[in-house]
Amino acid sequence: MTIALFPLNIFLLPGEQLPLHIFEPRYRQLFEEAQDESFEFGLPYHERELGEHMVSICRLLKTTKVYQTGEMDVIIEAHSLADMKNFESTLPGKLYPGGEVQKRLSDDLDQEADGETLNLFRTYIEYKFGSVPSAAQLSRYQLLDIASSVALSNREKINYVRLKDEERRTLMLKRCLQYLNLLHLQESRMENGLLLN
Repeated sequence: MTIALFPLNIFLLPGEQLPLHIFEPRYRQLFEEAQDESFEFGLPYHERELGEHMVSICRLLKTTKVYQTGEMDVIIEAHSLADMKNFESTLPGKLYPGGEVQKRLSDDLDQEADGETLNLFRTYIEYKFGSVPSAAQLSRYQLLDIASSVALSNREKINYVRLKDEERRTLMLKRCLQYLNLLHLQESRMENGLLLN
């Protein structure tokens, strides 16, 4: 299918949200049209070393501010993934670019998280936000929700999507959460040490 494209070279996993400030006339046109709930657009991402040309298919979640100049602040949310087939600098009759994409099946990304992963994620939330989620809140998180919530780089997200089974994705997320939790623990120890001195 052919869709509008907003080239930022940022890769979002399904469920991830991103705030944006829109100022160029061509993208203001795109987001004015995106007010229609059925309007989808893509964020193309090119990873040279991995040879991946992927697209996060997004919708406009909310317009938070419109300026007198026509600029706007928006929040977008990715809901699926696609492979880029071709890119056009402008779509016919539009100011903004577009391209042909082929949607990927992402059902296999949405798998249940095991108890160990959820416990690591609970610790991550506690360190990062200072609050402990309940067991009921945690039980609603799938692996993809956790991957969308932690600070994965674009390349790490691509690697996550490329992994072919749940076991490997789980292992990747566990290692990532263990590393992030260790960083938070060391930071808190340093802050406490500095305060005591």
